[in-house]
Order: sequence, then C-alpha cells, then structure tokens
Amino acid sequence: MTQGNQQQAQQQQARQQQQQQQQAQQQQLSPAQRLGRALTGIRRVQNLLELNFPNQEQAIRMQREAGDLVWAEIQRMQQQQQNQG
Repeated sequence: MTQGNQQQAQQQQARQQQQQQQQAQQQQLSPAQRLGRALTGIRRVQNLLELNFPNQEQAIRMQREAGDLVWAEIQRMQQQQQNQG
C-alpha cells in the first residue's frame, strides 16, 4: 500500500469514528435537543443565503418558515414538559 493510500485509509477511518461518535451523541440527546440542533443548521443556512444570495427571497423565506416551525415545536415540547412536571 502506498503512502497516499495509507493516508486515505486513515482519513476514512477517522471519518467513520467521528460519525460513530456523532451518532452516539445524538442518541443521548432529547428530542427537543435534536430539534435545537436542526434549528441551528436551518438558521445557519438562512444566514448564509441572506448574506451571499440576498436575491434568493423564496429560498430565504422557506428557511425562515422551516426554522419558525421547528422553534414552535421546541416551545410546544418545553411547555408540555412544564405542564407534566
């Protein structure tokens, strides 16, 4: 195996380990925490669109609506948890 192939194999193994760690972390998160993580990604994309592609109004609006829906669901889950506790 050449040095380049060894490096590729090591990189691939490192990526797989990272993916496994992320999956394990996600399994430990509550549903609200997973939604929070999704909301962070949605808002990041929204911000990138607003900064780099301000003329993409429909895409920005769709991101905003998706984020708002996720945020409303997080709030609903938290309210439900407070009512139970």
